[in-house]
Amino acid sequence: MQSSRLVIRCSNSLFGSAVTPLTTFSFSSLRFPPFIANSSSSSSIHFRPLHSTPSSSDSFPLSEMASNHAQDQDPRLAKISSAIRVIPNFPKPGIMFQDITTLLLDTKAFKDTIDLFVERYRDQNISVVAGIEARGFIFGPSIALAIGAKFVPMRKPNKLPGEVISEEYSLEYGTDKMEMHVGAVQPGERALVIDDLIATGGTLCAAIKLLERVGVHVVECACVIELPELKGRERLGDKSLFVLVNGA
Repeated sequence: MQSSRLVIRCSNSLFGSAVTPLTTFSFSSLRFPPFIANSSSSSSIHFRPLHSTPSSSDSFPLSEMASNHAQDQDPRLAKISSAIRVIPNFPKPGIMFQDITTLLLDTKAFKDTIDLFVERYRDQNISVVAGIEARGFIFGPSIALAIGAKFVPMRKPNKLPGEVISEEYSLEYGTDKMEMHVGAVQPGERALVIDDLIATGGTLCAAIKLLERVGVHVVECACVIELPELKGRERLGDKSLFVLVNGA
C-alpha cells in the first residue's frame, strides 16, 4: 500500500501523544520468541532487558550489550528499567501508555540510555540518525551529536516546511504517512533509525522504506522499549533491531 509524492509543507507542532495498545489486538504471527515483562504492582511495572535481532543483510557487529543476561552484567539497564512507568487506561480504556517522562526526569538513567546507544554505534561509520516523531526526537539528536552524525527528523504529514518525500503505511484502521526533507540524506549514507518504542513496527518500516528509496543503507533500528506481543519484529523482516528493555 506504499505510495510517494513530493509536496510543499508548512511547519506545525513538534510533539504529540504516543500510546501503545494492550495485547487484545490481533496482528500477524511473530517469528521471534516473546519476552515477558515483570510487574510489581498495577501502577509500577518493571522491564526486563532485551537483545538485538541480527540482520542477515548487514555486517554490523551485534553485541549482547542488552541481552537477557545483561542486567546482571550492566547495572545501567536495571536503572533504566526502574525509571520507566506504565499508565494503564491512558488516554482511553484498553491502552497502556509507556511513559518515558519519568526516565527523562532521572538524569542518570537518561544519560545511561543515551550512553548505551552511543557505545554501540560510535565506531560504525553511521552518518545519519533518523528520529521518528515524536519521541525519537528526544533520543536521536544526543546520539547523533555523540557519534558525529547528522540528525534527520522523520515527521508526520504537514509538519515539515519545504519539499518533502513521503511514505504511506498501514495502521490497524486506515493509513498514515511519514515525511522527510528532500536532500536531507544522500545515496550511500549509513543510517540508524531511532524511536522510543516499537509496537507493531509500522512507523519503523515506513522510515526504513523512505530512507532506502533514496539510496541510504539502514544499518539498524534502535528503540528503548519493545512490546513483543504486538509483533513489530515480524514486520521488520531481516532488518536488525536493537532494544534495551521489554514493555508490558
